Amino acid sequence: MQTLFTTPYLQISHDGFAHALELEWLDFANSAELRTGLDTGLRLAEQYHVRAWIGNLKLMRVIRPKDQEWINTDWFPRFSQLDILNMAVVESDDVLNRQGVTHVMHNATGLAPLSTAYFSHVEDARHWVRTHAYAFQPH
Repeated sequence: MQTLFTTPYLQISHDGFAHALELEWLDFANSAELRTGLDTGLRLAEQYHVRAWIGNLKLMRVIRPKDQEWINTDWFPRFSQLDILNMAVVESDDVLNRQGVTHVMHNATGLAPLSTAYFSHVEDARHWVRTHAYAFQPH
């Protein structure tokens, strides 16, 4: 994996073999940080022509309601324009984050990738992307 972007709250890496981008959230991200991170992810996903997205939310904390709204009304429509077919979500240890992500994903119906899977551990998410998800990508 090649690290493409690093801040105290987010690290973005590219897995060239799996054609995947991994966003590892490292801590709480305020609205500006969250939006910058997600927008940077979109830009890098397009630049690297990724087909899979790993959202590692393990250490991420609450996503504020106004940011959940922004994700659904602004970010996800732009995300849906990319060639991403698979999304692996590593669930947060924070119950409020898990509730927020559930709300976001419920409202993203039709905008989320065709295949979305949820995991407790990042290794399982990576394995799924490299095997199951990768197998269904056009080469």
